[in-house]
Amino acid sequence: MSRTFATGIVFLAVLSLCVPLLAQSAPDQKPLAFEVASIRPAGDTDVPFSFRIEPNGTTTASGITLKRLLMTANNLQGFRILGGPAWVESQQWDVKAKHDGTASAEQVRQMLVQLVVTRFHLRTHRETRSLPAYQLVLDKRGSKVPMTKDSNAKPDVAVAPGSLQLTNATSATFASQLSYAVARPVIDRTNLTGRFDFSLVWTPFAGEDGGPTTSGLPPGVGDARPSTSEGASLFTALQEQLGLKLESAKGPVDVLVIDHVERPTSD
Repeated sequence: MSRTFATGIVFLAVLSLCVPLLAQSAPDQKPLAFEVASIRPAGDTDVPFSFRIEPNGTTTASGITLKRLLMTANNLQGFRILGGPAWVESQQWDVKAKHDGTASAEQVRQMLVQLVVTRFHLRTHRETRSLPAYQLVLDKRGSKVPMTKDSNAKPDVAVAPGSLQLTNATSATFASQLSYAVARPVIDRTNLTGRFDFSLVWTPFAGEDGGPTTSGLPPGVGDARPSTSEGASLFTALQEQLGLKLESAKGPVDVLVIDHVERPTSD
């Protein structure tokens, strides 16, 4: 399955709440690493960040924070990364790295993990915490989600500010994608079976763009932020367009806790 993001990121794999965090190599296996790599303070912080993996073996990022690097490297939502100094979420970096062009997307991810751990002297641990969550359920008027037009079509996810499009996807996959926009785990309780074509469009506000490397809704936003004169909120759009709604819940969430981190001093 492919995912395309408005920031120019192209990355493989569906993101879930159960993916490994900072996967480590076997003790007798040398960690995968880029042939050459540099991490420097961002030269231009006025433009949106970008992250790109090229077929020729080049991986680049511009104006990206360490938190977003961790999210990208681990296929991880921002609300699952805890701890660390404030600069982890604010200081921006430019990254350039190169391998021989034969590595898979998963291997590139492992290289990125190793690069971040090494250059930022990063130490982390995993734990499970009880955190606020949402349950995705059917609205009382019933689902409006259309069955997929072509069951043989390649599953696809396209994300842009205020837009989430899934082709030939399950309701569980849709719930997982929603978790990025609302900054909480979203548990599928729709009981919808089969595969569907999801199309959701809403009016985002500051801090919410639905992308994979944001923390979703900004702090202090209520569970069902109402629509404004500018357009429908995600919560409203979800009910009106798809016949689904989010209900507050709480549950165990696997998180990554930053124990130690330093700014890189050189390449």
